[in-house]
Amino acid sequence: MTKKLDGLSPRKAMELIGMIIDLSGDAKSLPALDHSSALLDQFLLDKVPDQYASQAHYFRANIWSAKRYISLDWQSWLWESDTINGEIFELRRAIRHPGFIELNRIVQAQIYTNLGNILNHIGRFVEAIEYWDRALAVVPRFAMASGNRGIGLAHYAGALHDPGHEAILMIFAGHSLSMACDKDALHDSPDNRLAVEHFSNRLAAIWNYYDIPQMAAGLDLENHSMGRGKKEREYRRWCLNQRLFINPLNDVGPNSIAAQDVMTLPSITVGIDDGPGPPYVIHHFNIIKQEFCSARFALYEGMNSEGVHFSDRGVLLFNTLDYPAFGFGVERIKMAFRGAYAVFDKTAFLLNSYLGLGHSERKVNFSNLWFEKGKGKTLHPSLEGMANWPLRGLFWLSKDIFEDDFREFTEPDAQFLSELRNHMEHKFVSVHDNFLRTISPFTTETPKVGVFDISVDDLISKTLRQLRLARAAIIYLSLAVYAEEKRRNDEKDEDKLTVPMTLDIWEDDWKRQD
Repeated sequence: MTKKLDGLSPRKAMELIGMIIDLSGDAKSLPALDHSSALLDQFLLDKVPDQYASQAHYFRANIWSAKRYISLDWQSWLWESDTINGEIFELRRAIRHPGFIELNRIVQAQIYTNLGNILNHIGRFVEAIEYWDRALAVVPRFAMASGNRGIGLAHYAGALHDPGHEAILMIFAGHSLSMACDKDALHDSPDNRLAVEHFSNRLAAIWNYYDIPQMAAGLDLENHSMGRGKKEREYRRWCLNQRLFINPLNDVGPNSIAAQDVMTLPSITVGIDDGPGPPYVIHHFNIIKQEFCSARFALYEGMNSEGVHFSDRGVLLFNTLDYPAFGFGVERIKMAFRGAYAVFDKTAFLLNSYLGLGHSERKVNFSNLWFEKGKGKTLHPSLEGMANWPLRGLFWLSKDIFEDDFREFTEPDAQFLSELRNHMEHKFVSVHDNFLRTISPFTTETPKVGVFDISVDDLISKTLRQLRLARAAIIYLSLAVYAEEKRRNDEKDEDKLTVPMTLDIWEDDWKRQD
């Protein structure tokens, strides 16, 4: 080790490195931050307990964060950033490391909070809430998690095109900020005065703009219909608990007010040359939303299927001695996975046309949408510097699904989603009873060529993760279109006449029944 760390226990060494990182960030010194990184390298050359190895990744994330603020990346609408990449990688590495569970609860909450913060910064605000909530589950009165959650919810509310939803999210934003400013809030530093002052100012701004007491007094979160029968109510309760309704209110809790898929696209303005009738993007969004909701129910049914479905009777299969799980219930879960995954490419198709990005309709997908045609990973010039927060969130979401570096360090149930989908569509997925957990074909051992071996529980877990990502994508899509419509409206020629066209809703009774 370097002389500065000689003779120090792992705990003392990490305390010293952490202090150097903090001082380097305060001094805005890139050389000092690089020196901190070198100290971590030296520290990890020795065999250190797992908890310190996990903490080292957290410290590296703090180094990347400090570099981001020094470079002023945080002030610009960058769509690609090495500092953001590095910060996300290292926070995820810390969480995935076996030593994470051995860390002090405050440190765990700090890591969850910081990951929520950076995800919110890049436009993945739906997923950011999940990490702030995890932090508060670990340390219920953690001020930094509550405060940043409040700020994130306020930004989320401001991005909405439904005034009612905006008001409710602002109420919850104010509540989270109040918790952060409360005298009983738990702080990770004895001197968090500036943070509390920041949270207090944001809370005051909300109270100045919104009549929070009046809005809260008239708010009823629970006395709303959950369906006509026991089975429907059980299904809707499951959707609420899993945060799977296409409804921003589901992001602040499993309350019955959120038990409807009511989020749609905003009002769309089109030119007279675009032809008669409603804009095509509305029809596309309808299809995406319906397919998602059907995929969601397919998972629920597959998870809860019992006995042998009549369609499986008489289907002659051989016993391959690996405890396979066959049947319509398992296939429903696979259908759910496919349906959820399909949301991404259909989102890309919609955005390619709506934003005029010029990709071929036959070749556009969620992976290549963002880049200039024929120029590899060169960001599309139309997106460079675009101040569209939810659209940038979709861009960074695509990295998790298609870029190996990001996918490697996502949550365990989000890994291999692309490979699993590829096998479902083009190769084979072999599902097994849960007590037999076979080796994944993407480890160093490959038991069967062209086969993805997975247990029922793992398949359910990955399908649930896929549905959550698809839901987030649909919400980002709606709000990205809203942000773009506002930009277009601000830049339109004031002399041009706009004629409104009202669309009726498609009533439930008109939908095709069994």
